[in-house]
Amino acid sequence: MSEANPSATPTAIHFVSLGCPKNTVDTERMAGLARRQGLRFSPAAAEAEVIVINTCGFIEAARQESIETIVELAQHKHEGRCRLLLVAGCLAQRYPEELARELPEVDAFVGTADLGRLAAILEQRDLRVAERSAVGPAEGLAEADYARELCGPAHSAYLKISEGCNRPCAFCAIPLMRGRQRSRSVASLVAEAETLVARGARELILVAQDSTAYGRDLPRGEADLLQLLAALDGVAGLHWLRVHYAYPSLVTTALAEQMARLPRVVHYLDLPIQHVDDEVLRRMRRGYGAVQVRQALAALRAAMPAVAIRSTLLVGHPGETDEAHRRLCEFVSEAEIDHLGAFVFSPEEGTSAATQGDAVPAELAAERRDELMALQRTISRRRLQRLRGQVLEVMIDGVSEESELLLTGRHAGQSPGIDGAVILADASGAPGTLVRARVEGTSDYDLVARAV
Repeated sequence: MSEANPSATPTAIHFVSLGCPKNTVDTERMAGLARRQGLRFSPAAAEAEVIVINTCGFIEAARQESIETIVELAQHKHEGRCRLLLVAGCLAQRYPEELARELPEVDAFVGTADLGRLAAILEQRDLRVAERSAVGPAEGLAEADYARELCGPAHSAYLKISEGCNRPCAFCAIPLMRGRQRSRSVASLVAEAETLVARGARELILVAQDSTAYGRDLPRGEADLLQLLAALDGVAGLHWLRVHYAYPSLVTTALAEQMARLPRVVHYLDLPIQHVDDEVLRRMRRGYGAVQVRQALAALRAAMPAVAIRSTLLVGHPGETDEAHRRLCEFVSEAEIDHLGAFVFSPEEGTSAATQGDAVPAELAAERRDELMALQRTISRRRLQRLRGQVLEVMIDGVSEESELLLTGRHAGQSPGIDGAVILADASGAPGTLVRARVEGTSDYDLVARAV
């Protein structure tokens, strides 16, 4: 593709982001590069000359979604205006040669740490910069040296504090796609937080593969999560600071008390437990047992009695017996976690779990997942009913999908997109506005409240 005429309309680019919030941040970084290169954004793929798909390769279902999206959008090279189709992210990092063979419509693949290569492609609008499948190693780390273009609303944004992971979890292929952990500096994170707040963010959500391990790869004493929280808590104009993806064995009394002490840190923690059966956890190579899980929950609830906890469980891992599943169900009933998701084990190439014996049939694993989610639905309904009559601080997210006469928002115990919502009556305000509302009704996962 030749260089565009400076007097002509700028090249239109369209982004698609698949997968987790960490991928969303990467897409926003790519969009920031595109803006810096003078491209304009097109909300419609059919009108774009450049299409970038940021893929997820975490499990088989995510890979399939990524492939289907690539095939679908590749049609715009024949039927639309697209002249340059780029595939980025985890799937491109892990299988560049295979994808290049199977998807000839794709012009180039960009890995998880290839922002420099993407910048060169966008700057030149030319594929001569590298071979199609020349994906670099997953070891780079971009600091906040340019403005991200947010994919979602400006009032709530993710802040990725580190890249990669050093955990040896048997079922997880993330280190194969993202490399070892690389923590960003506190100074760069504070600078980015200040930029996001200046652009309208009232809530920042810290994300990493393991947020509680933040700083462990830096020189000793330079930074840890407690220090980072204290620094971000001082960002003027920020209202809510939320932490996702804590590791159970690293949730200490000190961390819980720090969260309770800092006024902008909401009493909420995303804590992927995965399981509580000691033998299953050993086979998962998680490095903790049921005792440590219960200690983490106890520390959080002692420091913050009203803390909201989100977690995920992995069912059907090799070696999960009926007895192990029963223990997990008993734990879910006993622990009464506020927000819970359960997922079926997916054997991932290159992981140790993929070669373990005692596989659980997929149908049985799905039944176990459904049983857990039915149990959680009852628990969620009961916990939400306890909030009836209480007045909560609610952040408005926008107009409700149910009616244009209603607004939707969240209280501090709900993270966007995954935890349910507060449906607001008699409230007004733009997204990001904070209102006080009394809870008048509940469902399985949502609250209905009226502004006071």
